Amino acid sequence: MTMAIALSLATQAVPYAPEERMDFSIEYLGVTMGKARIAVGRPEGGALPVLLLARTSGLVSVVDVREQLSSVLDVETGLPRTFTLDAVEPGYKHTDVARFDRASNKAIVRQKGKYDNTYEIDVPPDTVDFVAMVFRLRTLPLEPGATHDFPVLVGKDVAKVTATVEARETISTPAGKFATVRVRVPTGMTGKFSEKNPTYVWFSDDARRIVVRITTDFAIGRAKAELSGYQPGKPDEAGASGAPPHDRAARR
Repeated sequence: MTMAIALSLATQAVPYAPEERMDFSIEYLGVTMGKARIAVGRPEGGALPVLLLARTSGLVSVVDVREQLSSVLDVETGLPRTFTLDAVEPGYKHTDVARFDRASNKAIVRQKGKYDNTYEIDVPPDTVDFVAMVFRLRTLPLEPGATHDFPVLVGKDVAKVTATVEARETISTPAGKFATVRVRVPTGMTGKFSEKNPTYVWFSDDARRIVVRITTDFAIGRAKAELSGYQPGKPDEAGASGAPPHDRAARR
């Protein structure tokens, strides 16, 4: 399956590039409670960092709640080399770090919070994390009715997640109106896998596949994140880009 992913990425345009940034406002019960950002870093050594950061703001900023999920993607396969979850809540801090060994189909997971434990677990060859899954979905056909299966690592467990493309919708956000496709994913960013408590992601229905809206379980509870600003990526003309060589040529 890993080889299939590599071949897939090598024969299609990748919609993201270094320095791409999506900013979001987070609403809970109709009140703005925080901000979030999805961002792409600069490639180095064949790896491309991508992250999702959420934190409280506004009236609730006196309570510091932060959550950052970062994934380092292999630029050839799109699979994560490492994944880090940092969560900060009043009186509590938790960090998960997973390092993937694709050759042996293993992951070394360190969980540091109240306790500090390290585990070695078996993982399928194409295992991803939540952030890597979102970026992988951006590269796939998203026709209503389509489904895409992923083995997803959360904590020290791997679960099969089926993302279902439900419908096309036109939605309004602080960044404007977008034609989108709505994708249902039975997982929350806090690690709860549940068909009854799914995450929904709305991607722009164009080649950019921008994340326009997310409804999921943030640290503050069930909330909605809507796009408030977008900065497109900047492919490296010198050749160090998160996109395959054929894609860099196509963008010129």
